[in-house]
Amino acid sequence: MMNKIQISEHLMFAPYQYTWIEEDGTKHEWSLISIQLNRTMIRLTDYHKYVGAVNGSKYAYYIDNDSVRRVCNFLTYALFKHYGRYKTKRITDIPFQSAVDYLNEYSKTKNSMGDYPSRQSVEKERYAICHFMNNLKEKRSDYDEHYYVKKVLVESTSANKLVGKKRSRVVWEYEIPATYLGNSSKGLLRDIPQKAIPILLRAVKREEPELVLAVLLQLCAGIREGEIVNIRRANSIYPNGIRYVKENGKFTSFEVDLTKEYVLRSDGKKTGKIKIKRKQTVYPIFLEVIQEAYEEHLKMINEKYLEPEAPLFVNSSINAKTGKRMAISKQSYCKKIVNIMREIVLPELLRSDDIELKVFGMMLNESNWGLHAFRHWFTVQLVLNGEDINGIAFWRGDSSLETAFAYLQNKGEIMRLYEKASEEVGNDIINAINKENFYGL
Repeated sequence: MMNKIQISEHLMFAPYQYTWIEEDGTKHEWSLISIQLNRTMIRLTDYHKYVGAVNGSKYAYYIDNDSVRRVCNFLTYALFKHYGRYKTKRITDIPFQSAVDYLNEYSKTKNSMGDYPSRQSVEKERYAICHFMNNLKEKRSDYDEHYYVKKVLVESTSANKLVGKKRSRVVWEYEIPATYLGNSSKGLLRDIPQKAIPILLRAVKREEPELVLAVLLQLCAGIREGEIVNIRRANSIYPNGIRYVKENGKFTSFEVDLTKEYVLRSDGKKTGKIKIKRKQTVYPIFLEVIQEAYEEHLKMINEKYLEPEAPLFVNSSINAKTGKRMAISKQSYCKKIVNIMREIVLPELLRSDDIELKVFGMMLNESNWGLHAFRHWFTVQLVLNGEDINGIAFWRGDSSLETAFAYLQNKGEIMRLYEKASEEVGNDIINAINKENFYGL
């Protein structure tokens, strides 16, 4: 194939996404790899099957779209952009050195803001490339010389010094080296002081009242922003959107069904992606505040203006064709909350007489911030509440124990920063909201 194509700077590999919807509304998103000339697709490939940690994934829509994009960038670099250097005509002939060169160049390339890629970005790039090359091992003649990636079992001392046990965990080890030049001071700010949470919630209540429950579900159940916009109401045409149990008028459980992605908009547009399909339960100490927010949310949403898919969170505008309100997208949701954080919360933090809030405002003013910080805050509450590694992974809905392990390794520092036991956290939020007559009841 490569012999017949004159290598041009206008040739590139690029993701090709296709969404397939079943009759019951189940959505499958395919992420394939295409070859493009001047941004026009000239051929689809089957290279997607080598992307990811599992060799030969049977279904393309199980593949992480970001990993496909990263592999496309690498293939463009090795086969097209630097064809004269490597003389590579097939993916099975890509030399090991091209992967080393690509990652080295990537880590030293500044973005439009003048910053080097962060350590996390470099690691994600290396992960995608190494696993792609590893999955080609059966078709490569030099695999015995270079292994690219392998699993290694390591032992680390338990965060609980009194127990003194060692925990084993699996990590990936790469032969391709990585360089980290990113300035950590300009990284993503994740920590949020406990006392800043009521300030944020009050601001959201004033500016976007229909999104208060969304923020609380992120804070109280660790649900990702792309998953929040996939939540359906209990009366959706798609089953099991939300389930809760009441005893004596109080929630004793609240569960969100994230086991399938459905099309929640009449225009067929994507709302967001469920990263790990599961049923996510609200952590018990937060049930009271979630009940208040959920019941208030239902009062604000007029059912007659909802589409039959009954998304829990919707756009403010009415669709001209259907006369209904469609599900809000991840992009729109994130933009609204980030704007509130920057334009409403930040100035209040900087004006505060509380030194902790003022310092947080200064850090926020100099750093990037995103809604994933809510999931971090939720995880911190799990650590403070005494959850072990399995408990943290369960309540976060994780498929592995790696993240839980990382948090437990830093438990002492977390305890020092937050200073008080997390069983008080739920009450702190509830009391702060009630004190402000938050819901206007």
